[in-house]
Amino acid sequence: MFNKVLPLFKLNTHFHRIPYKTQYRFIMLLNLLAFNFSWLGLVLIGNTAIPFVLLWLLVHIYKSKQRIAELKLIISVTIIGVCLDSVLVALGVFIFSESYMLPIWLIVLWSAFSGTIAHSLNFLTTNKKLQFIVGFIFPPFSYLAGASLSKVELGYKAITTYFILAPLWGCLFIVIYLLKNAFYLEEKK
Repeated sequence: MFNKVLPLFKLNTHFHRIPYKTQYRFIMLLNLLAFNFSWLGLVLIGNTAIPFVLLWLLVHIYKSKQRIAELKLIISVTIIGVCLDSVLVALGVFIFSESYMLPIWLIVLWSAFSGTIAHSLNFLTTNKKLQFIVGFIFPPFSYLAGASLSKVELGYKAITTYFILAPLWGCLFIVIYLLKNAFYLEEKK
């Protein structure tokens, strides 16, 4: 049985013949698709999607060239994200009807997001202005979309929530990439 499963973790033997740039783009696309499927699954079906997302994260970490740096990044960003979302819940920005605490699926979503930082979102690594702009625009829209699809309610109007989240995420992206650069540089030494 394991002989049939283990080859799934190895790239096709002909993959090395493909130009490096094409390989890199393919892997980044897979990373982005895996995160988007994780986001959709966690937002739509909540805790039921967790085993699939954790499996993706385990494969992701296993395939990472710098596993320790990737693991530090995932853990750090998850902790920061959980703290940020907990403050936003305490301030009434988000309301979870089933609990006063963050749902487990949201914590796992932070881990899944963390898996994109050094991969499909790696193009942001060196440009702080771009980090802020991307963080300011896209994650708040993700929250608004997620709130319309899941059991999360917004405590304020959508536009107000957006402008609460946008500067937080803009700054958060800069912090996340500072951490990413530090962890990856540290492991290279």
